[in-house]
Amino acid sequence: MKPPKFPAFHLLSVSALWMSVALSARADAAADLKTVLSKLDGQEPLKAHVDYTVSSTSGDEDKKSAAKAATVSAQIEAGPEGLRILWSREQIESAEDSTKSNPQVGRAMNELSATHLNGYLNGASEMLRNLERAQLTEEKSVSWESHPARLLVFKITPELSEKDRKYIKQLDTQARIWIGADGVPLAAEKELHVKGRALLVITFEQTEKEQYRFQRVGNRLVVVQHLKESAGSGGGESGQQTSRADLKVEKS
Repeated sequence: MKPPKFPAFHLLSVSALWMSVALSARADAAADLKTVLSKLDGQEPLKAHVDYTVSSTSGDEDKKSAAKAATVSAQIEAGPEGLRILWSREQIESAEDSTKSNPQVGRAMNELSATHLNGYLNGASEMLRNLERAQLTEEKSVSWESHPARLLVFKITPELSEKDRKYIKQLDTQARIWIGADGVPLAAEKELHVKGRALLVITFEQTEKEQYRFQRVGNRLVVVQHLKESAGSGGGESGQQTSRADLKVEKS
């Protein structure tokens, strides 16, 4: 007895149905994440200590300058009234003395700005902004530091100005977010790769990778570690920059 033959349109409709289910599940996963993040907007008082280290190298393709690094530390206090950054007098004096001999000190203190620190203390708001131009492409169950978790992979489409569009020929940005059993993000990674051309003959390339670790503090999602590595080349020159922030929340 010959097996029955199913019409081609039936097979196509089944395939389309499964694709629709998969897309719906992905949409639900992204929506669930956004719902959780929207609830982590707490303004309760918080105190923390942050250490911030930067380093960089630069030069032409044949000769690179020696890496220069600097570490700065600050106490931060946040609450409904705003944000305070406390630098010790000794550190300010040390920064003034060493800025000329090591410009990385000034760079580190400038980067550890109120805007920068506010993003660390309000990680949920920062993540929601990044997800506005993100499309979920993959979801799977994984293990994160021996704990069960879900991994969401997003493709991000950065907003470019008309000027940038003229020079950038390739732009790839991807984000990965590890989520715990309670739906709260545990860690995240973001990678960016840019290629382009300027002045018709000069090509350039840039890569950037960021890693985040989170901690829930009350109704806040706090970034307790942030690593950033970037490298670029163009016109015979190249350079690398790295930064690391370690934030320790103090018990009240």
